[in-house]
Amino acid sequence: MRNALIFFCVLLCCSTSGFAQRRCGIAAEKAALIAKDATWAPRIEKQRASLQIVAGNYRQQKDNGSAARTTSVSAIPVIFHIIVTNTQLAQMGGTDGIMARLNSQIDVINEDFNKSNPDGSLIPSGWTSLYGNAGIHFALAHTAPDGWGTWGFELKVLPGASGGFSKGFDLSCSGAKHASSGGFDAWDNTKYLNVWCVNFSDDTGLLGITVPQSFTIGSGAISASEVGIAINFLALGRRSSSSDVYVPTGWLTDYYDKGRTLTHELGHFFEIWHTWGDDGDACSFSGGRDDGLDDTPPEGGPHFYDYPPTIPGGTYNDTCKLNGLVNTQPFGIASLDFMNYTDDIAMHLFTSDQVAAMDAMVLVPPSGTGTGADGQGTTGESFSLTQNPALTSWPEKVQQTVADNFLTVSPNPTSGVINIKFDMQSSQLNSISVINILGEQVQQINTNSSQKDFYSIDLSGMSKGIYFVRCNFASEIITRKILLQ
Repeated sequence: MRNALIFFCVLLCCSTSGFAQRRCGIAAEKAALIAKDATWAPRIEKQRASLQIVAGNYRQQKDNGSAARTTSVSAIPVIFHIIVTNTQLAQMGGTDGIMARLNSQIDVINEDFNKSNPDGSLIPSGWTSLYGNAGIHFALAHTAPDGWGTWGFELKVLPGASGGFSKGFDLSCSGAKHASSGGFDAWDNTKYLNVWCVNFSDDTGLLGITVPQSFTIGSGAISASEVGIAINFLALGRRSSSSDVYVPTGWLTDYYDKGRTLTHELGHFFEIWHTWGDDGDACSFSGGRDDGLDDTPPEGGPHFYDYPPTIPGGTYNDTCKLNGLVNTQPFGIASLDFMNYTDDIAMHLFTSDQVAAMDAMVLVPPSGTGTGADGQGTTGESFSLTQNPALTSWPEKVQQTVADNFLTVSPNPTSGVINIKFDMQSSQLNSISVINILGEQVQQINTNSSQKDFYSIDLSGMSKGIYFVRCNFASEIITRKILLQ
């Protein structure tokens, strides 16, 4: 027995070295804003104090039919800016791996924001009545600001083996968000939800940092050009294979591999807080304020790893359960909430109040009802993101990222066979994919073991129409539109 215990302790120590517990940068971001300008302290507290009012106002408008729902029919266009080294690109599975991760990530956030996540069936009975449906939808952007087509991401390969971006003084990872500092400029953040996927070079324990719009208003604010989310590049998407590389949690063999990092950060983007409220781990009877929402019970601080429920009908209690006559909640703390620090595998829900507060950010309420992030606005601050459904569809033209003499696809139009010719000296071609107008892959050729610079593909067995030929090079993706007659 003693040997078994020693073995378990050694295993635990080994597994918890390295990345270990989930961490999000928004609390430190708030502290940095306050350090730059002390007036941010009451501003941030006012925002927390208004959340239940925001949620209540939204519910009232929804009940009387005066709230204009838009998210049920219009997906928010999401663009991913991926900035990694060659080594990190290989860890992601190359460009094909990136596409798989992106598609699965969109699936995850649509499930989590629409009460359709399969692991919702694991929610303890005491919490099922609080399981909320935000009705917010997301899709990869397929039309870029210049009108060209996009696969929903842009890729930059950094030199060296371990490049990355510092969080910066304001902790917004600003270097990644500007082309002038080696990153990518945001696409119009009134139309696109911008997500940067990077290596946080000065904090290997960080999974994500969000800049919501409320952080860009007032003295000492973060630049409006940095609104969006930055996440660890190896926390993107949901695992599809045991060989996929994801960030280890430090808890035995668990990983941040179910796409919940972006779910969590999107909660912050839509202005809700961590469930414990970043209040110095205090309870309500000792000055704590938690997250400002009534249906997320007070808790003493963040909760980590994959803890199973220990209370019938609930999760488990912490130090905030009892204090004299104060009984905070019979079903424990919200350890299974997307806004806690639990591992991906243990996150299952947004609560009804969290959903109402987030929904208020994407709606247009009647004038003067106070459903903005500060409880004073008349329009949901992210409403404009739901008004551009065309950006999630392919345009008439597909981006050509290099000169035509680097890569040619001919004849075009074609009656069947197309010939692909490229400059083999300039870049390694890993694969060629043919995609139909619905975004479905209908052919693929793996080329990374070949020394050829010329390929022919026969499309004669396919239906006439528009197709896209995607050439996956080591450092970029080049796409051509083909008309099959």
